[in-house]
Parts: sequence; C-alpha cells; structure tokens
Amino acid sequence: MITADDQLIGVLADRTGLTREALFGHVAVARVQGAFSYPLSDDEVEDTVREIIENMTRVVPIGLPAEADPASQYVWLQEITAHYVSAETRMVLIRIDSAGRTPARRSPGEGYDPLTDGWDLDPEDYDDELVRDAQQWTWWQWVKAAGVREMWRMPDPYVGADSDVPLDRALDERRRTGDEAAYRRALKQIRNANYRDIDAWAHSGHEALARADAVASRSTTANRRRCAAIIEALGYYQTGVAVGELSLPSRFTGVMAWSSIQNRPFLRARHGLALAWWRLGEFDIAGTVVRTTLWVNPADNQGLRDLLSPIEERIPYEKASID
Repeated sequence: MITADDQLIGVLADRTGLTREALFGHVAVARVQGAFSYPLSDDEVEDTVREIIENMTRVVPIGLPAEADPASQYVWLQEITAHYVSAETRMVLIRIDSAGRTPARRSPGEGYDPLTDGWDLDPEDYDDELVRDAQQWTWWQWVKAAGVREMWRMPDPYVGADSDVPLDRALDERRRTGDEAAYRRALKQIRNANYRDIDAWAHSGHEALARADAVASRSTTANRRRCAAIIEALGYYQTGVAVGELSLPSRFTGVMAWSSIQNRPFLRARHGLALAWWRLGEFDIAGTVVRTTLWVNPADNQGLRDLLSPIEERIPYEKASID
C-alpha cells in the first residue's frame, strides 16, 4: 500500500534510474490531473507506475516523415518506435528544446554527387567482387536516384573549446588506468553536464555493449544480464540519435559526411543503434537504421553496408559473420 508521493517516487526511481528530483514533477502532475489517488494497492501501484513511465518514454516528434517529403529517405526515430527504452531520453530532449536547439549547418559550396563521389567503381582500380556487389546495393540505387545533395555539419557541443574536451580526457584516463567503473562514472558526469554531447551518449552505449559482451555464460541469469546491458546501450544510443535529430531541419534531405568531425558522434550513435536493435532481434528496425545511415553517409566509412545482408536475412547477431 502506498499513501504518499514520496513512496511512489521511490518505486519510480528504482524502475527508471532517474533521480527523485527528476521524477517529482511527473508524479505531481499525474496526481493533479486525476490519473490516480491515494491510497494505492499493490496492483494500482503497478498500473500507475506503468502509465507514468509510458508517458515519460513516449517519443518526441521531431521531423517530417518521408511520406510527407518524398525527396527524403531519412527515417526519423519517431517513425521507428513509439517509445524510448529509457525514461531519461524524453527529459533530455525537452530540456534541450527549452534551452534552445542548436541547428546543423549547410557546408557552403559543398555537395555530394553520387556520380563522382560514389560506388560506381572502376574495375581497373577495385576488386571485381566489390564492383559487382556495389551494382546490386538497393540503398546505393536510392542514393544515385537522388542526385546531388547538400552537405551538412552537426553543431559543436563545445564551441570555443580546445581539443581536450571532457570525453577525450575520460578516454585518456581509461586507457591509462583501465578503470572501467571510473570511466562509466565519468561518462555519466559528461552527459549530465552537457546533454548535447552526442559522443558521450554514443560512448556510453559502447561501454554498455562491451559489458554485454563480457558476459560469457549462457545461463538464464547470464542471458538476463546480457540483455539488460544491451537495452541500456539502446537507451543511450536512442538518446544520442534523438539529440542529433533535434539539430536537423524538419525536411532533411542532406548528406552528413564522416569527413566532417562534428558528424561522427551522430553517425557513431546511429551505428550503435542498429547493432543494439539487431542484437535484440529487431531485424526490421535495425535494417531501417542501417539504410538510413547509409543514406546520410553514402561513403560508409563505418562499414554498415556489410551489416545489411545478415540483418535482412534475419540472421541472429551471434551467428553472423562480420568483421
């Protein structure tokens, strides 16, 4: 039996990992709006907690779907899933939106031309198998059909700072000491200090996936731990991608090249997003993420094109042969 906000907030804090301060407003608003009233039985607590978390994880609509803009092949996070896996994501986006979005910028004078910069390879310069494969890639045919597109660059979350940004320091310290727990704490501090740091979200996802890989046993308990770490990683990657999408124009048709350093965190977060969903068996969603990432970065410096076949063939991540 629960009879006060403080008790209900404690249950929510255990379920979401958020602080009591972050949860206070959600509970108070739900109560004032008549979503529940005290006292709450155990069953009513479960229903109330589920409803509050559902509201807290509902995806924030950002851009226009591709159907509304046939010139775009960009698939927004809101088109892929109705809810974030982390209750923190929506809170982060609302706070960034309230503080003011920082838009991505066109790269003046630059454009991506698939006829000169793309995958129509000269057999004299490239391996025959790669040349043949490239001619069969459906995603590449979409890129070619779109013609020349504008190049875009993500905003710098640390404008005016030198190269020694917080994440660089955390990575250096991790390499020096090998202290994974301290690295995890440092990532959390960076995220809390600057929600716009997409790379901190992406590297948090990488760290969680590494913990999933470190679970060697295949017992039921070990599988639960592994799955929990992958879901945690998915939450970080979703947040990083969603933060990046806040910077994009609502009708986005451009290219975000890996050659622009500011684009790399966003592309890393998208790569991780595809891997996490694939590892959870969400083949259709993972394939959509990969194809969209290839659309925005056709040069594919990350090698995502090699993930498409096993994902589309619905081969489990653990059984796939990828480099």
